[in-house]
Amino acid sequence: MAKKSFFIVLSWSLLLMVCADEAAAQSSRETSATSYRLRGDQWQTKGEFDRAIEDYSLALAFNLNDFDAYNNRGIARYSKGEFETAISDFNRAVALKPQTASAFYNRGLARKAAGDPNGAIADFDQALKLKPELIQAYNNRGNVRRGLGDLAGAISDFDQAIKLNPRLAEAYNNRGNARLADANIEAAISDYSRAIRLNPDYAVAYLNRGLARQMRGDQPNAESDFDQSLKLNPALRQLIEQQVEEAKFKFGNR
Repeated sequence: MAKKSFFIVLSWSLLLMVCADEAAAQSSRETSATSYRLRGDQWQTKGEFDRAIEDYSLALAFNLNDFDAYNNRGIARYSKGEFETAISDFNRAVALKPQTASAFYNRGLARKAAGDPNGAIADFDQALKLKPELIQAYNNRGNVRRGLGDLAGAISDFDQAIKLNPRLAEAYNNRGNARLADANIEAAISDYSRAIRLNPDYAVAYLNRGLARQMRGDQPNAESDFDQSLKLNPALRQLIEQQVEEAKFKFGNR
C-alpha cells in the first residue's frame, strides 16, 4: 500500500508541474503576442502598413484570440485599400467581442469602401446600438444614406452628429451635400459656410460652396470659392473642373 500511495502522490505532483508549465507557456505566448501587436501599432502610426500587418500576423500566431491584433490588422489593410481582407479581420474581431462598437464601426467603413452600402449601414446601426454617442458612425451612415438617395435619412444622421458635436465641420459639409442633392441650395450654402467658419482651411467646403453658388447663379462668389479651394489644395483642380461641368449639365447656367 505504501508504494501505491506514493505513486498517487507522485502522479498529482507531476500533474501540478505539467499544469504550471502549460500556464507559463500560455503566459509566454500572450506576452509575445502583445509585444508584436504593440510594435505593429508603432509601425501603423508611422504609416508602415506592411510592417504593421506582418507584426499583427506574428501576434496572432502566438494568440489566435487577440481581438486588438485582428482589429488593428484590419485597419492597416483598410489603409492599404485591401478592403476584403480587412473585412475578414473585422469579422474575427466581431466574433471575439460582439459587444464592442468599434469592431462594427470599422467593418462598416470597410464594407462602405468595398461597395456594400447595405452591409455598411447594418454595421453602423449595430455600432450605434452599442454606443449611441459614436459621432462618426452617424456621419458615415449619413454619407452612405445620401449615396443611396435617402436624403432625409442622411440629413437626420448629420443632424445627430452635429447635435453631439456642434463644432464638427465635416458634418456641416456633409449635411450641405445632402441638402444640395435635395435642391435646397440656400440651406446647403449655410452649412458650407458654417463648416468654413469652423475650419478656414477646409478646401472641399470651399469647393462645395462654390458649386452651390454657381447653381444659384452667383458666378463671381462661386469663382472666389473655387480660387480659395485651389489655393488651399491645388490637387483639387481636376475635381473642380469635373464638378463644374456636371453642375452645368444638371442645372444649366442659372
